[in-house]
Amino acid sequence: MIFDLIIKSLNSLFNKQILLLSLIPLFLSALFWGIVFWIFSGRIDDALSYILSFTPFNSATLRGIIIFIAGGFVYYELLVLTSVLIVGIIADKVVEIINKEYNLEIEGFGSISGSIWLSLKYNILFVFLFVLFLPTLFIPVVNIIVHLILWAILIKTPFLYDSIASIATKEEYYQLQQNKIDLWLISLLSASLFFVPLLGILVYILQLLIFIHYNLAKLKEIRIKKSYA
Repeated sequence: MIFDLIIKSLNSLFNKQILLLSLIPLFLSALFWGIVFWIFSGRIDDALSYILSFTPFNSATLRGIIIFIAGGFVYYELLVLTSVLIVGIIADKVVEIINKEYNLEIEGFGSISGSIWLSLKYNILFVFLFVLFLPTLFIPVVNIIVHLILWAILIKTPFLYDSIASIATKEEYYQLQQNKIDLWLISLLSASLFFVPLLGILVYILQLLIFIHYNLAKLKEIRIKKSYA
């Protein structure tokens, strides 16, 4: 199932319409945070330096290197958070394009406001947990595991909603929510893509595509079973 999902999602990723839909808003997001970091670079460095004062890294040279790396990491984290919000804006159109493969009747209950609310809710939860587990950032291996779980939490519910709410009824959406193990597996798989540098800014749209293909296939199964009931 996992391998098939990845292949289908990669094929969909290079659809011209989907690429155009995903790149424009993401470029604007990257530009926005780039300007913010350029304007507030001094304050950001001071904040990171303050945090490092509670760690054993006392060498000025070492601290400078860590602040530089940490600044890039924080920028990336902000792009991740913004990506989840962006998905809510373009998801319906992407789902519409992919649904041509599945030919499912549109009975959607979702809305952009519902998507934005879920995204904001899980963005706030992510920031809270990120700050709470910030000390793990300096523990090798543990930092990777913690961030993988945090990213999975960030995308699991918002991407489930964005990938299916424009097609499924509310009852069908609740049925899809019951696939808890599968949803956690594809959330962890999708979150792990943040660690693949080659994917870069296309990560968030590939993650959405994985959720779309999984949920549309499951929804098709639900409707076929219902038709025979």
